[in-house]
Amino acid sequence: MDFQIDTADVLAVSDPELSELLSQVYVDGDFVTPEMAVSLVDPAAVRSRGKIIAARKQQSLQLAGMVIVVYPDSPARRLAQGDETEMHLLGVKSEYRGKGLGRALVAAAIHDAKQCGYSKMILWTQPTMHAAHRLYEISGFVRAPGRDFIRAGRDFKVYEKEF
Repeated sequence: MDFQIDTADVLAVSDPELSELLSQVYVDGDFVTPEMAVSLVDPAAVRSRGKIIAARKQQSLQLAGMVIVVYPDSPARRLAQGDETEMHLLGVKSEYRGKGLGRALVAAAIHDAKQCGYSKMILWTQPTMHAAHRLYEISGFVRAPGRDFIRAGRDFKVYEKEF
């Protein structure tokens, strides 16, 4: 794989890069409305959630993808309990999909949570995100339908992975 994966700090990910990537993935992908995206893509809010793990294309250095590991002490944590972590905002730019980058970012997030000694990772996704569902299942996540929820008129499916 010709991507460098590391923390956003190490890769010097800028605020405009974060906003552009999340806008492309979530707004252009029709998973959130432009109005909802205002807070979703706000760089300060994104950075405050937890540890951002990012990927850059090695030759062009373009930001290609990202994911956030949300720890138990983060105010952004929504569903996790006890020593569970959450995975937020996995996103890969469309031109880099199908190259294993999403799988590598999920693996990096899982590795980080395990290294920190957490027991489980929780994530949620929309019913229409079929490629994401397959990725999560391949990565060892299982559905937790008892945790499913509706927010802002949208259904969300919850997945979890025990370590």
